[in-house]
Amino acid sequence: MTSHTMAFMFRMMLVLSLTVGVSEGKPIQVLSGGTISDGLDLSHIRIGEHTGYTRIVFDVQYWEGYGAPKAGTSSDNAGHYTFTLEQNHSIEVEFSGFRSSSAKDVTVSEHRLVQSIKMLRGEAYGDDSSVFYRIRLRGPARLRVFHLYNPARIVLDIYMVE
Repeated sequence: MTSHTMAFMFRMMLVLSLTVGVSEGKPIQVLSGGTISDGLDLSHIRIGEHTGYTRIVFDVQYWEGYGAPKAGTSSDNAGHYTFTLEQNHSIEVEFSGFRSSSAKDVTVSEHRLVQSIKMLRGEAYGDDSSVFYRIRLRGPARLRVFHLYNPARIVLDIYMVE
């Protein structure tokens, strides 16, 4: 292989990698926490407006398949979670250690920052020990996430960026 051919291939690979990087985009913010667990259920999703931010609370219970006496009761563990804020103003959420999500769909039409909250399904999200959601936002934002106990819940605060 000549040096001209190698230089051409290098330039082509560089252009291709730059193109792929631009189209996919790097996340703006990635937040994770909690502890590795199993047998959890995302039982309820609540959303509320507060001064300066929108709060989404994800309630955690033991999965119905967990077995008596804990099945369907509030968990003492929030599980593990990752929130990834993308450049397209969406948040991809992974709840690890969750066998199911019995939470009802959330109507968000009246919220100023959140456009939709949808559970992700399909082959790409077919993990039996994780539950995935996508939260679409109405504009740029920054996130804060933490978990609480008694009862276990994961709290996401979304702040609008001007």
